[in-house]
Amino acid sequence: MKRLIAAIALLALLMLSGCGASPQPAPTPTSAPATTPTEEPFSPVWTDWSKLEPYEAATSVYSLHEGYCGDGPFRARDDYGNLLVYAGKIASMDITISVLPSASLYGLVTDKGELVTDPVYARLNMFDDFIVLYRADPYGLAEPDVFGAYSRTIIAPDGSWAIELEDEFYVDARYGRLTTASPDGTLIVRNAEGEIAARFDGSLFKEAFGDETMWGSDNGGPFIHWVEDGLGYASKIDPSSGARTTLYLDLNDGSVSEMPPEGVTEEHYAVSPLSDDWPDPPFVPGFRFSSCIKDGVTGEYYFYGFYREKPQDEAVPVVYDAEGRLLGSGDYPFIRAGLVSSVEGSYWCYRRIDGGELVFRYPIRTNSD
Repeated sequence: MKRLIAAIALLALLMLSGCGASPQPAPTPTSAPATTPTEEPFSPVWTDWSKLEPYEAATSVYSLHEGYCGDGPFRARDDYGNLLVYAGKIASMDITISVLPSASLYGLVTDKGELVTDPVYARLNMFDDFIVLYRADPYGLAEPDVFGAYSRTIIAPDGSWAIELEDEFYVDARYGRLTTASPDGTLIVRNAEGEIAARFDGSLFKEAFGDETMWGSDNGGPFIHWVEDGLGYASKIDPSSGARTTLYLDLNDGSVSEMPPEGVTEEHYAVSPLSDDWPDPPFVPGFRFSSCIKDGVTGEYYFYGFYREKPQDEAVPVVYDAEGRLLGSGDYPFIRAGLVSSVEGSYWCYRRIDGGELVFRYPIRTNSD
């Protein structure tokens, strides 16, 4: 894995020096005459220090927003603008930062480089219309995975509203809808303003899915799939037999049924894989396309993959824009509001895609610091 260490520039300046012969003691009457030195006189070599460029160590580049929350709870405001994620602490400086690894801590910063929160979140999911913050909390609700217990906060992508989830956990976010669930299996659907648009009581799913309905479980679900006009379905797969059970959900009246609503065919619910919506990547010889990155603010697409100049060369992770211009190489970047992240030495940075101007630089520390 790529070592994340700060580069240290060391200049070795060698100075030439000469020396003449040491003067001999005064001769005595019985000694031979002293020899005359034959070396050329000493001529020093001078260094023009003005020709050397001084080494400047990287420094932090950011300011504090007026609504800076520090390590406290997130406070909603209407003047943050676009919020972005940054990594402030990682488990080890020897790991590769890629798609928010676990055992790391993250914070929020504006697209102007203004710090909004310290790196206090153990997980942070960013969607076009929502940001889900997970903060370690011994009294939080345990998730059905290995990440442990967290308190959860749902916020707008511009921080204009925030909702603390008391006993709900995240299930799904797409098409401007955020779906959470309570421990009894009830589904709560919110719109892009954070308002509850629909609620599906957990009792509606018990007969089909059983008494223990753990939404999003890796053990066959059930899972939620929404389509753009407010219809969706929940499906669960039996791990032993592979049999699928499906229920259809209507956001308009909060109903759940075993059959699609009248006049709606099953084909209407077909959800294409996300990759089907990706534009074609640019043709760059040696570039092997892996995934698309969409800027949720500008709507522009960028293309992540691996590049080899020659087949025998080691693959280098790279990002191109739609025109085939190289944006950078290294870990999977985060792109939002026309900014692209990078890890430069031991700093998390954001630079403008157009022009490369540095907007944000924050030191990454280890969790033991």
